[in-house]
Amino acid sequence: MIRVMIVDDHSVLRDGIALVVNLAKGLEVVEQASTANELKEKIGLCQPDVVIMDIHLQEESGIEVTRYVKKHFPKVKILMLTIADDEQYLQRALDAGAAGYLLKDTSSDELIHGIINVYRGDCVIPPSMTKNLVMNYKRRKNAMTSDSQLTKREHEVLHELTKGHTNKEIAHILYISDKTVKIHISNIYRKLKVKSRSQAVLYAVQNKLLPPVGVD
Repeated sequence: MIRVMIVDDHSVLRDGIALVVNLAKGLEVVEQASTANELKEKIGLCQPDVVIMDIHLQEESGIEVTRYVKKHFPKVKILMLTIADDEQYLQRALDAGAAGYLLKDTSSDELIHGIINVYRGDCVIPPSMTKNLVMNYKRRKNAMTSDSQLTKREHEVLHELTKGHTNKEIAHILYISDKTVKIHISNIYRKLKVKSRSQAVLYAVQNKLLPPVGVD
């Protein structure tokens, strides 16, 4: 029997989910909670296998509560159930330790399958959101690859570019020649696959490329 806890601040929705879950073979709702504090009071007593969690809760977000649960009850699986059809929420939930992410317009069968699958150790994500997740993962991976190719000095030059400094100002700040600054900028363009200062700055800001400590 898979023990399920439901966390949502709408009582009617909680009752509806509980009805669906309790009608499914092999599943049982052992507890409900409407707030983060209520979950923290009850979870240790009811010992659920799976927690169905809304993102928007009183006191704390469901994402913060997910971090709490995974820290104190690491074996508990978290299945987010939300109206937030947003890749950023999805990524934050997964980063916090959620094993699945479903939208509230999902069918009863999909919800039951989602609970069973996360209990078994699978990751559950709506097909409609999978494509964007993969695309953003590839973008971040490419950014990390480009980032790792930069030398420490190139990181520093790029950081100064984001501040709007000219080549001469960068040379003065870093105690190098104007010619050396131009060489570093040329290397930055090549490694980041950009063609201008503005593109390099935009890339650095979007991908949070920060200068490492120290210089070459």
